[in-house]
Amino acid sequence: MDQAARAVHFVLGNLHSHWADIASLGEADIAKTPRRFVAGRNSWIAQGYVRLGPELRRRGWRVTVGDRFVPDAICLVHRDDANDFSSGSAAGLLVVVRADRAPVAACDIAIVQNGIANREGERHIPLWPQPGLVARDPSRGSRILRVAYHGRTGSAPAWFTDRAFLRAMARRGMQFAVETRRWEDYSAVDVAVAAREESPSLLATKPATKVYNAWLAGVPLLAAPEPAYVELRRSSLDFIEIGSAADVLRAVDALRADPALYEAMAASGRERGREYSVDAIRARWLAFLEDEAAPAFAGRGPAAARPLWHLRTMAAQKVLSRSHRMRVAGERLKLAWPPEPWRPAAAPSVQRARDDLADVSG
Repeated sequence: MDQAARAVHFVLGNLHSHWADIASLGEADIAKTPRRFVAGRNSWIAQGYVRLGPELRRRGWRVTVGDRFVPDAICLVHRDDANDFSSGSAAGLLVVVRADRAPVAACDIAIVQNGIANREGERHIPLWPQPGLVARDPSRGSRILRVAYHGRTGSAPAWFTDRAFLRAMARRGMQFAVETRRWEDYSAVDVAVAAREESPSLLATKPATKVYNAWLAGVPLLAAPEPAYVELRRSSLDFIEIGSAADVLRAVDALRADPALYEAMAASGRERGREYSVDAIRARWLAFLEDEAAPAFAGRGPAAARPLWHLRTMAAQKVLSRSHRMRVAGERLKLAWPPEPWRPAAAPSVQRARDDLADVSG
């Protein structure tokens, strides 16, 4: 393969405002300042540059970063920085991270956050696990005193702040905590929660990070049946399905009454989490770049045809963006109406977990 094809350029639109020091950063800096590496282009592009750059250079790749596209490299960019007719993004091989945005048309390859019904030209590479993840303190044993949700609260279910639910938790000697900033800290978390009320179209684009963050942290998980979560599920030990505050209470009661189930879920999560460790995701990126992106760049068609291709596909992308926004807005409007009550999910889900535990033990 032509060595010129082994060049990757990370495009960061916020380079000068947020990442002037990025060339001097290493993996240890991600753990030291994890909040810098969350959200959009920070988690995908800045973090990707820091985590992938050293190994790519060791393999002989030319690795650069900038706020503009270049013509002689695979250009890796977040969709937010690849949505401009005049960006010059057609110059290199264009690999666009869709994230939780509308479908991407103006690209050679799109990277998506889950493997659900991918469109033509899309490739699934999981988002990196939570930067600086701190696992649960093993000295806590199987006791359950603190149940926690990590993340933003813009689409949090109403029961997160329901007084009856919080009182019921307190009567059990437990706290329900909502961590809006220290997303990486699971050290004092006994059970993790992943639940939100959001547009189905938007949920279909989301990653399963809350699932594998809990796995990597060694914490049993209670989760709503989001598409990306269900996609990962191989066993009911992976998470207990919830849809309401009552489901949460039933699940924590069952886990408290069955320490063996608690330990089995934690152990199963640690095992499954290996598939989504930093090293595992780095390996997936390296395989993609070397086995697919570089050959595609080397075999790319005439450069003269790229500007017209880019204009045509960017026009299509604008249409996709508008229709996606309208669909999400309509779905959110429906969510604002009184929803149909969730059927209790926790009790049968807990029983499935017990059955799986019996299978494992046997």
